[in-house]
Amino acid sequence: MALNRPQWLADLSRGFKRHRQGRSGWTAEVMRDRLRVVSAELPPRPDEPANAAPKRRAVTLATPPGPSTAAAALAEACALFDAVTAGTWRWPDPSAIPAAGEADRLTPPVLQRLTDQLQKAVVGERVSPSTWRRMYHPFLARLIVVAGERRWTDDRELLTALLRQWEPNTRARQMAHDRVRQAWRLAGWPWSPEVALMRGNGKAAASPEGVRAFNDAEIQELRSRLQRSNKLTPADLNAWDTLAVFGLRPAELQGLKLLQVDGQLVAQVTRQKRSSRGSSGARQVPAVPPADWPANCFDLLERWDLHGFPPGMLAARSPGEVLAQQLSRLKLSKPVSIELPVELTPYGLRHGFALRLAQQLGLHVRESAVLMGHSPQVHLATYGRRLDQPGLLAKVRQLQAVTH
Repeated sequence: MALNRPQWLADLSRGFKRHRQGRSGWTAEVMRDRLRVVSAELPPRPDEPANAAPKRRAVTLATPPGPSTAAAALAEACALFDAVTAGTWRWPDPSAIPAAGEADRLTPPVLQRLTDQLQKAVVGERVSPSTWRRMYHPFLARLIVVAGERRWTDDRELLTALLRQWEPNTRARQMAHDRVRQAWRLAGWPWSPEVALMRGNGKAAASPEGVRAFNDAEIQELRSRLQRSNKLTPADLNAWDTLAVFGLRPAELQGLKLLQVDGQLVAQVTRQKRSSRGSSGARQVPAVPPADWPANCFDLLERWDLHGFPPGMLAARSPGEVLAQQLSRLKLSKPVSIELPVELTPYGLRHGFALRLAQQLGLHVRESAVLMGHSPQVHLATYGRRLDQPGLLAKVRQLQAVTH
């Protein structure tokens, strides 16, 4: 084996021996493309008893093997020897996250430890366990899978390979970028500007029409199909009508109360929403029904007193998932007067409410945002295209009339 040893390694071994002043029992060797120092004088590992019998143990050096790095490897091996003989050297903490630039950072075991630390940091403080499972774990799990495909030494190469798992300018790639960057921040590792550019702009892939909202005719078609369904109950109809006339998030059906305040139907929202964009507390929302609906919204308050909302929907982890399943079946049922477009979702009722606030009532963005339980910035980001489009078209028509 000695005859096959490369010249740079032979020179390194001689230099290491000179530094030790001939002290035997220490060797430098290459194992699986890594350079390591082996000696029986190394102390027991953290998982061994403190009084464990002396035996040959190996320490992998951070410096990679090769002639161009031999000088740096020799310096690292000599420093290791000096620290061990002085009694100051300790094995690295197996639970610690390596610092930026250290070898073997980008391996599945290290990234799994980093994922576990991020989970402890955010679950309960910023997100719920269910949100972690749905919005964090899939992306971080994919990171660990990609890290195991080969040995990575460059953050940019690993992260580029990871983000290419999703199409550019998609919400999924944005979320993958943001979740993994949170982990990198926790570890104190730098984030490449080139990787940041790969996040893209999810809005570039969005429809230029803006959000897809239920219009009045589609809401009436939905009600008719609900009433005709043999599987859905009056309580289900109450839930859908409530979303339509108050613009609520599906989860806000939990803990909701309907009241009559000064002759006006009002929803009292008690469920709080917490996210990276902020939080919303309890609020009261007046009914703003679609056109041609009666003011009492087809006796919604009396129907709610009698039937309430479906207990199974309220007890579900996500009422929105229950509503989405119902809507999928309703889209397949026989039309009453029109087809329901496949792209409509339960959130489309909330979007329709937001547009009624602006287009029918003429509320300011700040006022609409208060009723919907989010900030004006979020309101503009979500509905700006739909709110600005009519005004822009009218302005263009006026300018064309003047120039012609």
